[in-house]
Amino acid sequence: MKKSLFKNMLYKVILNSFNLILPILVGPYVNRVLGAESIGKVQFVESIYAYFLIFATFGVYQYGLREVSRIKDDKQKVSQLFTSLFTIGLITSLAALLCYAGVSYFGYGKESIFPILMIFGFNFIANIFMVEWVNEALENYDFITIKTVIVRIIYVILIFAMVNNSDNYYEYAMLLVLSTVLNNIVSFIYIKRKIKFDFSNMTILPHLKPLFVVVVFANGNVLFTLLDRLMLGQFNTPRAVSFYVIPQQIMGIINTLMLSIIQVTLPRLSYILGSNDEKSYHILLNNISKVYFSLLFPASAGIFVLSDVAVLIYGGQDFLGASTALSLFAFYMIVLGIDFILANQVIYVKKRENVLIKLVFLSGSINVLLKVGLLFMDKLTPATAVFTTGISTLILILLEYWYIKRYIKIEYKLFEWAKMKYLAYSLLFIPIAYVIRQFVSGPIPLFITIGITCSVIYGIILIVTKDIVVQIALEKVKGRFGRKQ
Repeated sequence: MKKSLFKNMLYKVILNSFNLILPILVGPYVNRVLGAESIGKVQFVESIYAYFLIFATFGVYQYGLREVSRIKDDKQKVSQLFTSLFTIGLITSLAALLCYAGVSYFGYGKESIFPILMIFGFNFIANIFMVEWVNEALENYDFITIKTVIVRIIYVILIFAMVNNSDNYYEYAMLLVLSTVLNNIVSFIYIKRKIKFDFSNMTILPHLKPLFVVVVFANGNVLFTLLDRLMLGQFNTPRAVSFYVIPQQIMGIINTLMLSIIQVTLPRLSYILGSNDEKSYHILLNNISKVYFSLLFPASAGIFVLSDVAVLIYGGQDFLGASTALSLFAFYMIVLGIDFILANQVIYVKKRENVLIKLVFLSGSINVLLKVGLLFMDKLTPATAVFTTGISTLILILLEYWYIKRYIKIEYKLFEWAKMKYLAYSLLFIPIAYVIRQFVSGPIPLFITIGITCSVIYGIILIVTKDIVVQIALEKVKGRFGRKQ
């Protein structure tokens, strides 16, 4: 039986709201205690580890989510697919661990980051038990929310207990790994109570090609933000990495909350298409885009006008130089959000991954060339890295939209007033923030005053114009949308 899409969104928003509040409480503490240099070492190791994690996960999450969503009414097929994908994940995780250990020892064995690399190696074992894709496909968002909240609370308690000075970055790395291990193990135990291993019709080879395709398109960050972090760590300093990652984390906190609106619709869109219901797919896609853009654009504008204040509050005086990068991440969040819709909600669910790979590779290659150019000109900084990545991602969404309009031909218009008007409304934040800064000073008073004023004015505009998003929200409050979708 299908679960309420509204309840799924509610649980996802609760979870991501918790994930929004938690870093705001913990991030400033960790950033101030460790400092830019120490935390930059951990973040650089994360960048190295992330490249190997791509091959460990091998696209199982995205592929498994889509495929289980299509067959979730058939328990036997779900068990067989789960067994096959779990086996593939086991093999790829162990292979990636061996390669990671070799590169870490021979490449960084004599450097100060080597112990951190070894600590992160335990994540590959944890990845074997990463089965959250099954929970998402079966829309178990209630369990995901409760479990994640409990694990993260444990993580926070240990952070305050064990990370007390700039030399505790080893402890910080261990706690990051521990939270991943706990999260994956609990999910695995929960899923195994519902789905048993079924080796009767296990298949490996038929899944390898589509999984490889997913690996390429789902990990476009290899040629984008992950590339930025790696190059900054390799050709600049750990401090430069932290000046990039701290703004990225601030953007990520907000972006995660925004994406919760559309992430929960991916299983439902896949299910609808599996039922050959194109009309319902078009309606849901367009409605969810409007709701998402009504939040994405004001959030991005808010980050832009509060970039210096946000960095000061989140990271402290030591990270104030990262404010320019954060203002550029505001632009990047917009193009990244649009890319998520076009790539995941349209091209991927329509099974056009092969084309998506080509588009990602093309725009990613442009980003690589731009970064090489910055190196030659000795202009590679956190700010220039974000800017070139944003331009490359903008090229990507233009290519994706061109392909959708020309070849997929669905009833979806991206650059129409019904969606872009939220950007126009949000641009009012710039003059509003400028005026407020003439009368208010201090990071926290500025943050609160600008945030509340812009939010209230934006809300008034939506109400006065009788925006469809407001109407949808009112209907949900009245209970009209509480029915099973």
